[in-house]
Amino acid sequence: MTKQMLLNIAAVLFIGLLALPAFAQSAAITVNIPFGFRMGNNSYPAGAYGFTTIREDVLVLTKDGRVNQGMSLANHLASQQWNDRRAEVRFQCYEQECFVSQVWIPGIDGGLELRRSRVEEELAAKTTGKYMALLATPRR
Repeated sequence: MTKQMLLNIAAVLFIGLLALPAFAQSAAITVNIPFGFRMGNNSYPAGAYGFTTIREDVLVLTKDGRVNQGMSLANHLASQQWNDRRAEVRFQCYEQECFVSQVWIPGIDGGLELRRSRVEEELAAKTTGKYMALLATPRR
C-alpha cells in the first residue's frame, strides 16, 4: 500500500470515530455485568457497560457513552420470537472465561451474533460452553 492510501484510510477511520458518540446515543443498551468478560481480543472487568452497533460491528461503551476500545464484527440474526422491546446481552462461558456472543438492542431489527475470537475458538474446542443471558436497559 502506498503512503497516500494509508493516509486516506486513516482519515476515513478518524471521521467515522468522530461520529460514533452521536450514533451511539440513538440505539444502545446498558447492562450491569457481574463478572469479567471478553469481547473480541479485549478483556473487561465486571461493571456497567453499554453496547451499540454500527452496521455489522458491536461496540462497547463506557458509562458516559464513549466508545471503549472494544469493537467486534458480528452477523445479523433474525428472530420472530424475539420481543423487539427487550434488551439483552448473551454470553458463552467456558470454565472461567465468558465471551459476549449476542447483543439484542430494541429498535434494531433482530440481533447481532459476534464472531468468535481465536481464544474462544480454542476454548470451545477443549470444553463445552454454558450459555448465559443478562437483561439490559435501553440507553437514553
